[in-house]
Amino acid sequence: MELSTLRVLAEQTEQEVREAGEVVRSIRRPEVSAKEGHANFVTSADLASQRYLMEKLAALLPGAGFLAEEGEGSVLPDGPCWVIDPIDGTANFVRGCRRSAISVGLVSGREGLLGVVYNFDSGELFSAVKGGGAFLNGAPIRAAETPLAESLLVFGSSPYYRELLDPTFAVVKRLFCECGDIRRTGSAALDLCDLAAGRYDGFFEARLSPWDYAAASVVIREAGGEICSGRMGLSYAKPAPICAGSGPLFARILAAAEAEGLL
Repeated sequence: MELSTLRVLAEQTEQEVREAGEVVRSIRRPEVSAKEGHANFVTSADLASQRYLMEKLAALLPGAGFLAEEGEGSVLPDGPCWVIDPIDGTANFVRGCRRSAISVGLVSGREGLLGVVYNFDSGELFSAVKGGGAFLNGAPIRAAETPLAESLLVFGSSPYYRELLDPTFAVVKRLFCECGDIRRTGSAALDLCDLAAGRYDGFFEARLSPWDYAAASVVIREAGGEICSGRMGLSYAKPAPICAGSGPLFARILAAAEAEGLL
């Protein structure tokens, strides 16, 4: 897909993602129900956001597939596919923590083409297309180059996979001994985009679903950062360990995750 085409599609996607944010914000008392996995929730706002996005995105790119968190699509097709998280950070959303986002990525042939991540509480919208740079509310962003001893690591605890608790925190302990400090916020999509904006220097999660990282992966790469699932890159096909970063911390994340047998 040509860069000019992707840029037009990104502008249209941004508009629909902002509108989906208004759909979410309009639901003042969302119904909450449990899904498979420890403390894994879905709300009526998640479902409304996903319905809206699927309808609008289908019109933007007829024939494209969908891989979405709330039960839409289970196999990544070879052609263009929208990868959607209608609310990333649902637990934060339910508790009013104001650290949640709508994440929409477009992938094709296991390659990230477009990413839009929108924090509907703060109004921050991250966007990127392959070859076109990365932006926050229209302003260019760039990943940081921070010395290791001053760097900030943000991580996910893979709460739905409690069997990964020990190796996850072993990785974090290894890295905490080398970097400046660590953070845990509850929205992987926003963590990854904040890394792209230079607010963090590294990210790690032992198992993360494609809708959590698809959009942000494009933003990170266009901002000059790196993201992978071990030495094999990204496939966007299934949950995987995700390492991302810029500067010297990225290599240390890979080494720590490999040492703990997670890559």
